[in-house]
Amino acid sequence: MKLKSVPFLTLTLLFGAPAFSADLIDIYRDALAQDPVYASARATLEANREFLPQARTGILPNISASGNFFRNERNSSGVSNGYNTYGYSLSLTQPLFRKQNWIAIDQADLQVKQSEAAFADVQQNLIVRAAQAYFDVLLARDNVALSSAQKNAFSEQLAQAKRNFEVGTATIVDSYEAQARYDLAASKEISDQNDLEIKRQALQQLVGKLNATLAPLRDNVALALPDPANMEAWVSSSELVSPVIAQFRAASEIAKKEVDRNQAGHLPTLDLVSSYGDSRSPAVNFLGQLDGTLSTKTAQIGLQLTIPIYQGGGVNSKVRQAISNRERSAQDLENTRRTVAQNVRQSFLGVKNGVAQVKALEAALVSNQISLDSTILGKEVGVRTNVDVLNAQQQLFQARRDLQQARYNTILSQLRLKSAVGRLQEEDLAEVNRLLQK
Repeated sequence: MKLKSVPFLTLTLLFGAPAFSADLIDIYRDALAQDPVYASARATLEANREFLPQARTGILPNISASGNFFRNERNSSGVSNGYNTYGYSLSLTQPLFRKQNWIAIDQADLQVKQSEAAFADVQQNLIVRAAQAYFDVLLARDNVALSSAQKNAFSEQLAQAKRNFEVGTATIVDSYEAQARYDLAASKEISDQNDLEIKRQALQQLVGKLNATLAPLRDNVALALPDPANMEAWVSSSELVSPVIAQFRAASEIAKKEVDRNQAGHLPTLDLVSSYGDSRSPAVNFLGQLDGTLSTKTAQIGLQLTIPIYQGGGVNSKVRQAISNRERSAQDLENTRRTVAQNVRQSFLGVKNGVAQVKALEAALVSNQISLDSTILGKEVGVRTNVDVLNAQQQLFQARRDLQQARYNTILSQLRLKSAVGRLQEEDLAEVNRLLQK
C-alpha cells in the first residue's frame, strides 16, 4: 500500500477538486480591508497626528472678540427712561517667549513619530497574523486528511485481521489491536475536524468572511536559509529599523523633554498683548437728563512679562516626577532592545533549524514508506505481525504530520524574523505565496 500521495488525494476527496478560491495574498488584502485591529491602529495614527498642530497653538497668536448689548431702565423723580448700551472689543495675545511651549512642539513631533512606528508594527504584525491564520487552516486541513487516511488504513487492517482470524491464520489479539488503532484514529479524526472548524473561524474573524478553499503548499518546496547567515547581523539591523524599538526610543526622548518642559516652569514668559474696544452709552447733560450718545473707544498695545516666584513647590515636584519617568523610559527602552534581540535570535534559529528539520523529516518520510512496504511484505511471508504493520503505518502518518507542521513553522519563522527586525513587507508575503499550489 503506497501512502506518499495519500494526504493530497484525501484532501481532494474531502474538499473537492483543487479549484482554489483564495491564496495568501488574497487573505492578506482581505485582512487589510476588514481586520478591526488594523483599522483601529490606522484611526489611532490619524488621531495622534493631531498632536502636532495642537502643540503649535502654544506659539501662535490668540485672537478673540466679544460684544455686549444691554437694555437699561432708569427712574428719576418718578420719570422713567429706557436706553440701550452696547459695545465690542478685540484682543490679541502673541507669545514671544514661552520655552515650555516650544518643548511641547518637539514632544508632539516625537509622539507622531511614535504613533507611526506603532502603526508600522501593526502592519507587519498583520502580515504575520494573516500567514499564521492561513497556515493554521492548512495544517488543520492536512491533519483531517491524514486522520481520515489513517482511519481507512486501519480499517483495512482490521478487516484483514478479522478475515485471518476466521480462517485460523491469525489470533484474536490481532483483531483487538487493529480495532484499538481504528478507534483511536476515528477519535483523532473527530478532534481534527473540530480543530479545523476552530481555525476556519479564526481566519473568518481576521478577514470578515469564510473562505471555502485555500491554496495548499506545494510538495517538496525549497525553504531558504536566512540571508545574511550571521545572526548578530540581523540583531544589529533590528536596532536600526525595528518599529518596536523606535516606539520606545521616541517615548524615551519624550520623557527627557518632559523634564526640560517642567524645568521651564521656573522661567519668565513674555507676551505681546493688544486690545481695542468701542462702547456706546447715552450722554447725561448737566440737568441729569439723557442727551445723545456717548462713544468711548480704547486701544492699547504692549508687552506683558510674567515672572513665577513661588507656586507652592508644584514645579519642583513635577520636575522630580519627570526625572523618575525619564529613568523608567530609559529602562523600558533597554528592555525592549533586549527583547527584540532575543526575538530576532529565536526566529533566526527557528528558520535555520526548521530548514534542517524539514530535510530530515523528508528523509524520514521516505524511510518510513520503505519501512512500511517492507513490513507489509514481511507480514505476507510470515516474519512480521499485523501489529508491526499497524505500527509502521502509524509512524508513516506521524512523519507526514510532522513534516507538514515543520514546513509551516519554518515559513512562519521566516516572516517573524523579518518582522522582528522591522523589514517585513507585502513582497515577502508574495514570495511565500509563490510556494503555494495554484
